[in-house]
Amino acid sequence: MNDKNKLFFSLTDRIGENTDIDPSVEMLVKNNPKDGRGIRIGSHCMIYPRNRFVLGDLEHNRDADLCIGDNVHINAGGYISGEGGVSIGDDVLIGPNTCILSAGHVYGDPNQPIRTQPLSYAPIRIGRDVWIGGSSVILQGVSIGDGAVVGAGSVVCKDVPSLAVLVGNPGRIVKYRGDRSSENVFTRIMKWVRRKRN
Repeated sequence: MNDKNKLFFSLTDRIGENTDIDPSVEMLVKNNPKDGRGIRIGSHCMIYPRNRFVLGDLEHNRDADLCIGDNVHINAGGYISGEGGVSIGDDVLIGPNTCILSAGHVYGDPNQPIRTQPLSYAPIRIGRDVWIGGSSVILQGVSIGDGAVVGAGSVVCKDVPSLAVLVGNPGRIVKYRGDRSSENVFTRIMKWVRRKRN
């Protein structure tokens, strides 16, 4: 175990067995009171290079928390802001360069620089068996239901029901997993195109 891994493990409250965390993963945690909040990572997880987990100052922010379930794969280059609380269920796949942001900037006072205005916080819940495509952005206060799929490059600013397939910016639901009607429409269109070609 190198020095970077020693620091990483000292900043977490629990890491499950057979979890592989790349040494380049960065953590921003301050004043962890070890009161049950903090960073907890389940078993059999893979956290790839250049990810950054941010909780900030746990002594001053009672909402800060990051809980990652079992069998979660977080691809390279991600950013998870746990200042407002983030819960990621079991068997979740997160694509590269994805941002999960449970904190944001308040910008209502035009006479004050945005950087000096307070932050806002709202928890994010990601259910079990969710696939979040690369370069997606999950905004504060969002829940993503079990079995949902978020297409690559999507911006999620509203709750996503279980089994929904969401794409785009802003994200919109295009179908549900297990719903064969959309596949049947595609099949019928392709048959029509083939007939026209002949």
